[in-house]
Amino acid sequence: MEICVLNGSPKGEKSVTMQYTKFLELANPDHSFHTSHISQKISILEKNSTEWEKVINTIQKADIILWAAPVYFQHVPAQYKRFIELIFEKKVDTLFSGKYAASLSTSVHFFDHKVHEYLQGISEDLDMRFVGSFSAAMEDLLQVKNQVELTAFGDDILSACESHRPVIRAYPPVPELIREYNPGVIQDSVDKGDKRVLILHDSKSGSNLEKMVKQMSSQFSGEIDIHHLDDIGIKGGCLGCAQCAFDNQCIYTDGFCSFWENKVKPSDIIVFAGTIRDRYLSSAWKQFFDRSFFLGHIPRFSGKQLIIMVQGPLASVPGLRENLSCLISGGNLVDFVTDEPGDDACIDALISSVAMRAVRYAHAGYRKPPMFPQVAGHIILRDEIWGNLRSVFRADHKYYKSHGLYDFPHYRYKKRISLFFFSLMMSIPSIQKKVKPVMKDHMIQSFTQVFTTSNVLKNRNSKINPGLNTK
Repeated sequence: MEICVLNGSPKGEKSVTMQYTKFLELANPDHSFHTSHISQKISILEKNSTEWEKVINTIQKADIILWAAPVYFQHVPAQYKRFIELIFEKKVDTLFSGKYAASLSTSVHFFDHKVHEYLQGISEDLDMRFVGSFSAAMEDLLQVKNQVELTAFGDDILSACESHRPVIRAYPPVPELIREYNPGVIQDSVDKGDKRVLILHDSKSGSNLEKMVKQMSSQFSGEIDIHHLDDIGIKGGCLGCAQCAFDNQCIYTDGFCSFWENKVKPSDIIVFAGTIRDRYLSSAWKQFFDRSFFLGHIPRFSGKQLIIMVQGPLASVPGLRENLSCLISGGNLVDFVTDEPGDDACIDALISSVAMRAVRYAHAGYRKPPMFPQVAGHIILRDEIWGNLRSVFRADHKYYKSHGLYDFPHYRYKKRISLFFFSLMMSIPSIQKKVKPVMKDHMIQSFTQVFTTSNVLKNRNSKINPGLNTK
């Protein structure tokens, strides 16, 4: 059987992901594995038709396609994303039809599920038969137990192809949204005061996104920064070299890091504006996010208000909304705005509302309480940086230590001592008998002090915000 491995790591053969595919190849000597280093050669594949045809011929002859990629910034690397865009641009999508597909990733399990969700959705869009995914921690292969599991995964996808296993689609097709947005005239702008606004976009001339960007920019009084992703000096995607881990210095000498330092970092309100392309934003946006990894795992948007503006059917790609929501990294997501409503006035009102709220939140320093993805994500990164990553990611370790992000429960010594004695007391049957009938009362007892009139009014008055007057 012919297996085509599409390697998504920019590091080529020297990637951790490739060690897993090599193991699968050694474990299945009766089958032929053919690996194409997609991300490492993406620039060549875009420009050199001969090299492109080599990859396409390998795909065409294959019985099984194995999407293999590391997790870069909660998704596949930008170079891999660009390859998927090229499949549709060059109209070779029909060559994938009917083939069996599976996905394999390596990571620290930080949003790895979004990678497999995306690759399965893409496989189904290509009319492939997706039969499984395998998400490994980077060092899993060093343990015999995980070697056995990886072998079983390989056996399963081979068996699926040999037996023509039936599959059902997990993700419906993404509908094409065709409508023209014609913005109205802005009557009043929002006085942003001393807050700095940055709008980043990748719009095409005459597109709905371009019109939405102009409408958004008109909402704010005074000067704001507007930049197209093509104009900020990015020469390439993240190489995964991790050389930035020691001191947050990127190996690239292009204009990206200076742009971040001079434009992104000082901004109080940032608008990300992009167009949906095959279940994500463009590869240009993915490249922007990937390159911000020169800051490591540091919350890069702390104290900022973020608006995400999307052209395309966002409601039909719920996984994308979740993914983008979790890119905020310490900031506050004000809201999403899309061109999905069929009413131009409705889109205008959405843009006006989100701009006003962004200014209000910026003056108040407001941040919504984080929910499960952000809380769980923080715990994963905290533990990894304290543990396996600390020796290399020195800049992360220094930041986490100085900003109190090593918030391990076992550091709370007073709390641990009180819980110890409380647990000891609660183990006595006679005390349990007394406590059980009044459990609900005890659960809310400590909140009584919050509800004094003076305390509530004091906090209410502190939330009165400037910056909302219109001109």
